[in-house]
Amino acid sequence: MQEVGKGFIEPHAPAPLRHARRSWRTWVLRVLGVCLLAMLLVGGYFAIAIGWAAWETYQSTQQLRALVATTALDNPAALQRALQRLSDDYAQLTQTAAPVLPILERLTFVPTYGAVAGDASTLFRAGQQLLHLAETGGELLAPTLTELRAAEPDRPTPELLVQALAQQADALPELTPQIDALRSTLATVNAAAMPARLTPIMQAAPDLLTLADVATRLGPQLPLLLGMDGPKTYLILVQNNHELRATGGFIAAIGRLTLDHGKLTELDFADSYSIYRADGRYPPAPAAMQKYMNIPVLVMRDANWSPDLPTAARVAEAIYKSDVGVDIDGIVTIDLHAVRRIFNALGEIQAPGFETPITGENVEAQVVKLWERPAQGDTAVGGDTQEELSAWWVQRKEFIPRLAQAVLSKIQGGDVDVLALASALVGALDARAIQVWLDDPEAAALLGAQGWDGALRPTPDNDFLAVVDTNMGYNKVDAAIERALDYRVSWPDGVNQPAQATLTLTYTHPIDAEDPGCDLTPRYGKSYADLIARCYFNYVRIYAPAGSKLIDATGLAPDSITTQRGEHKTQVFTGYFIMPPHSRHQVTFTYTLPPAITPDKYRLIVQRQSGTQPLPITVTVNGALTTTTLAEGVWEWPAP
Repeated sequence: MQEVGKGFIEPHAPAPLRHARRSWRTWVLRVLGVCLLAMLLVGGYFAIAIGWAAWETYQSTQQLRALVATTALDNPAALQRALQRLSDDYAQLTQTAAPVLPILERLTFVPTYGAVAGDASTLFRAGQQLLHLAETGGELLAPTLTELRAAEPDRPTPELLVQALAQQADALPELTPQIDALRSTLATVNAAAMPARLTPIMQAAPDLLTLADVATRLGPQLPLLLGMDGPKTYLILVQNNHELRATGGFIAAIGRLTLDHGKLTELDFADSYSIYRADGRYPPAPAAMQKYMNIPVLVMRDANWSPDLPTAARVAEAIYKSDVGVDIDGIVTIDLHAVRRIFNALGEIQAPGFETPITGENVEAQVVKLWERPAQGDTAVGGDTQEELSAWWVQRKEFIPRLAQAVLSKIQGGDVDVLALASALVGALDARAIQVWLDDPEAAALLGAQGWDGALRPTPDNDFLAVVDTNMGYNKVDAAIERALDYRVSWPDGVNQPAQATLTLTYTHPIDAEDPGCDLTPRYGKSYADLIARCYFNYVRIYAPAGSKLIDATGLAPDSITTQRGEHKTQVFTGYFIMPPHSRHQVTFTYTLPPAITPDKYRLIVQRQSGTQPLPITVTVNGALTTTTLAEGVWEWPAP
């Protein structure tokens, strides 16, 4: 016997056996060849079939895009036909690709496109849901758009779309379930892992759907909000967060926007100082403003004393009505953070008076430049004579209406990345850089549920913390101030006794400058930078749960420390301090929480002040440490 490997074979096998073995090997090879050929044929068939279906779908998509670009919404019937063709082609593509999806989903290791392959089934389903939503929306609006176009052939398409939405307002909530389903599907996709060309689309799509969801839920209120029964007037409070106030910044300018039957009939901006009457009757200013700013009465530019926008809005509404004689139906606040987001989304914009195109990166610098030296005059901040200073003061904010009109023209012209703009708006709303209060209770409640109304939102039997800074120094130091928050909660006397909270706020003024004497006298200096290189005069308010009791406060003027009831059943601790440039200052509040807040059911809600930078926070609860940077409007611990 001869050993071969681990077995044994006969050295001289009989010829029939050797022939059988060769026949068996030949048969196996033939079978494998046939199977391989079949696999190649099947694979080729699917490749050709899927490729052809994909090409047809691509062609339909391009046809629809071209139709939208050339006729906008002037031909709803043609758009519906193009959309139907795309839906049919996409359905064929989905059906053709279905047998190979299980294979694709195992190809996550493939460079660049592995994430797409892994989520192929989900992406196909999202595409079907999107097309179904578009078809439903088209069926809802197309007949109305056709009638409106026939009646008013020269009316701008955006205005007709608004009219159509208003006429079909009661039916809009029917789209909500489809929007929610699509949002749920997209939420399961790892957008960050998509190829570079798809990532921005996948990341922005949920934001667009969020806006669509809010719009459809607002449906029954849309005719009222759009002025279909008569003009509706809204104020736009332009808040300069470089001079921080409770709702996000000093009210630098006030815009008035009027909608009449869905048409924008007025958009005008005025310097906030001009909203004042020498013979007007005004409520007394808050005690802190009287004491530290020498302001005796509350005028329009200071109306946002309350950090709860619905409360502040009612005050602004009353003062504006008294000063101007106009009733308002809502208020929108916008700060510099929101302006940057919007210009980043819109791309380059050319506006009258601006030497170079405006972008998100340069808009703040451009605004400061025109504030220092207005485009329409030969004046500049820091004039040598009172006449020069007065001439500059009158013109220093003339860039605001030109900037607003340039943005409006860009959007109305249609040259806009809708996904990018939607993402910018939702990001600004979530971060409270834009806040919206509406006089209509039902619409206000819906925006409140979304967290976009700028309200303080403590909840019963939970811990709540909102730090509210008010710059009282007539300067722009908040452009430089850096903040950090450390919050510690423990039950030193046992779980059946009230918890003790210790809040430490750290303020850093990084500007290397001197402001001798920390003079509070209002003055502009020679440049905008002069207003930043000043002492920081800060009145701080801590909003805690109702029933909290102050034990101690440090880092504050002793006579400034108070405790009082606040909005929405909160307790407020206050204090005032002054810090020079190039320094760091710490403020500490120690207080007990209400007995209902226990370690077994502890929950914390931290609300970041509108207008501030993302806030580094450290939270320690019974020894459990958490650190994060709060960029959104609200943070909860533990996470919901």
